[in-house]
Amino acid sequence: MEMSAMWSGIVMFVLGACGWMIAKLLFEPMKEITGLRREAQECLIVYGNLSRDAPADERRIAAQTFRRVGAGLVSRHIAAPRWVKWCYEGYLRWDVHSAGTMLIRIGDTAQSEGFSFANSSPLTPLIRDCLKLPAPEKPSLMMPLEEHSSEHSSEHSNKPAGQL
Repeated sequence: MEMSAMWSGIVMFVLGACGWMIAKLLFEPMKEITGLRREAQECLIVYGNLSRDAPADERRIAAQTFRRVGAGLVSRHIAAPRWVKWCYEGYLRWDVHSAGTMLIRIGDTAQSEGFSFANSSPLTPLIRDCLKLPAPEKPSLMMPLEEHSSEHSSEHSNKPAGQL
């Protein structure tokens, strides 16, 4: 009886150690990469339509954000163990290294060359493709509001100035 309790304790300890190793060595790096992937999407949404006339501070913040997220992706790719790379390259088909490099390039051009409207850059669809990110869609609530707004404005534009 005592021997089986001892073996049961040893097996539980070994399984716990294996579970911790899997969580630490596979799930944690994947969680970091997935978080940076989400940040890349946020960065493209928030700063993707930044105009050339935007304040210098906003351009600097956008450039730093693009570079920080890009550098995070590149460094995670370089430091990732083989099994993590297999997971995101082989299974999920994410090209983390290329996406990170392109985000850094957008950040550099946003600051040095005054590049604007990153969403119109040829790099943006490539970044989205590398990370398998969907393009942002209009929220379903916005479509009827825009239709109503255009109908309302066309009604007013058809009336003579004195009848508004």
